[in-house]
Amino acid sequence: MGFIKALRITVAVLLVLVLAVIVRHFLTRSSGGVRVPVQSDDITQKNIEKKEKVELVEYKAEDESLHVKADKHYMGEDRDYHAEGNVEIVFVKEREGKDVILYGNKVVYDKDMTRFVSSGQGRMKFKDLVVESVLLNYDNKREIFSTEKGVSFFSKRLRGSAQKMTYQMRQERLRLQGNVRLQIIPRDESSPSLEVTGRKLDYSEKNKKGKIEGGVELFRGESRASAEIMKFEMYPDGEQIKSLILEKGAWASLAEGEGESRPLEKQSPLFDQSARREIEGKEITLKFFQDPSVLQEVEARGNSSFKFISSDESFTWVQAESGRFVFDREGELTEFQALKNARIVKQADDPDETRLIEGDVFTKKRDSDVLWVKGRGPYEARVRSRESDVLAEEMFISLDNNDLEAKGGVKVILEAKEGGGKPIGIFSEEQPVFIQAREMRYFAEHKRFLFNENVKAWQEEKVLRAEEIELFDETGQILCRGGVESTMPHTTKEGEKEKLKISSEKMTYFPEENLVLYQNKSSLRVKDVTLQAQSISVHLGEEDKGIQKIVARKKVVVIQELGEARGEEAVYDPENESLVLLGNPVLIDKDGGRTEGHKLTFYMADDRILVENKDRERSVTVIKRER
Repeated sequence: MGFIKALRITVAVLLVLVLAVIVRHFLTRSSGGVRVPVQSDDITQKNIEKKEKVELVEYKAEDESLHVKADKHYMGEDRDYHAEGNVEIVFVKEREGKDVILYGNKVVYDKDMTRFVSSGQGRMKFKDLVVESVLLNYDNKREIFSTEKGVSFFSKRLRGSAQKMTYQMRQERLRLQGNVRLQIIPRDESSPSLEVTGRKLDYSEKNKKGKIEGGVELFRGESRASAEIMKFEMYPDGEQIKSLILEKGAWASLAEGEGESRPLEKQSPLFDQSARREIEGKEITLKFFQDPSVLQEVEARGNSSFKFISSDESFTWVQAESGRFVFDREGELTEFQALKNARIVKQADDPDETRLIEGDVFTKKRDSDVLWVKGRGPYEARVRSRESDVLAEEMFISLDNNDLEAKGGVKVILEAKEGGGKPIGIFSEEQPVFIQAREMRYFAEHKRFLFNENVKAWQEEKVLRAEEIELFDETGQILCRGGVESTMPHTTKEGEKEKLKISSEKMTYFPEENLVLYQNKSSLRVKDVTLQAQSISVHLGEEDKGIQKIVARKKVVVIQELGEARGEEAVYDPENESLVLLGNPVLIDKDGGRTEGHKLTFYMADDRILVENKDRERSVTVIKRER
């Protein structure tokens, strides 16, 4: 995934810093130090006289010696030896084969061979590394190279400079101070070089730890990074970085292509490919595998920020007090954690498509493709987009397909369908729909919501309750199961507002037919009339979803104050407030009297019941309740 590649590319900018190259070319070559012995009984000293273009062997022991070559070589009035003109002093350590050569226009050293000063064009060479300064000091007794007159050094892959340098060979410790500048030249000539600047560098080869201080900045192509302090630790081989820490105002902006060119892994909808990555925090820590040297873990603390920006300016932005990412050797994200006021902003190329995830804790565990979002209290875990706003105590988000599961005090807002769209069930597309439940699951591929346990959905006066509600945001289809109860307001032709209450065990909304079907133990309540049936169908209008008619079928029972009526089908006309009962209807009054007819019509407005018979001679009977 591009997000993973983005963090792996951090290796290219921060892993291959000056560190590994310095160790390889500058420090580890002299792990035992170049030791020139002082005079002893086992050492032979030759007479030193003023000579021109001579080569002298001054000291020699079993496994080390000192060779001096110069245009002039003499003992001065200061009682020190002076070598002048094309000076070359070779410190030979035969047993380890680690020769160090000191050059200069003039080199002065004492008779005990403990102090060497190279001036003019001072130079030290160690294998392919060359160090230059107008004044180089070597303390043979303490085994320290140093200068305070400015130093530059270079090798096949390294360039650098500083105002001061101290290298303690016995302690295996290097220190650079004052305008430290380093340039790493990559093996691939087509790749840009890496430059590092700071005020001081301190490195210990024995414990493989170092630090660069003072306005540290890194440059590589279009990539940048900076911090006040940079600490690092090497693996025992001294060739690869084990960990790296940027402290105090740590920041990095990394451009695409500034690193390894491994094939991208499968993209995640949440973390996809980016052209630029920006990482910030008071402190950033990077840990690496040893072989191959790729990123294993990155952590940012103190108002941390990880921003991954695509070429079309879409981005994923992770913010938290602290964030931590762990990867396998192939660059796959295995663990992720963000703590305290955590948020992820995912913005597509269309700014209106912004997605927001918030919580107190984000966690992705090893061997899991699920991101766990935990809030500090009810509704503090949140996922928001243009279409919906989901809040809960905790959430589980699939990093593979964006599926979502929410638990504990779930609250969802389905936003109004701006510019048109399929309305959800009995609700209008012009207003938001609010939903509460104990649990919820969202299936991104089909834009399907599934709510469970004490579910309530409402929009102004429209209310829908059930144990389970399933809705399809794209098509508008809705399914309800278990204890279904709905309340739908309606305005009569006289302008009166009334509420129709319908209940059942199951409800289905068919968007293509604008039909709501209630099944199993269905019931309709309007004013003081209750209708019961096996199924109730509500036919909705095209525009404002007003109710056109309601049809009840099978074992229909109409209950009102006058008595109880039975039939096989009933049709309710909300506009005229009339209910027609068909299918051999019979009316049983409170006293047990029966009235049969072909059709019974109940008029809610004036409490009349019209009984019609379809015999040879049509007859009509009107029954009216006395008030």
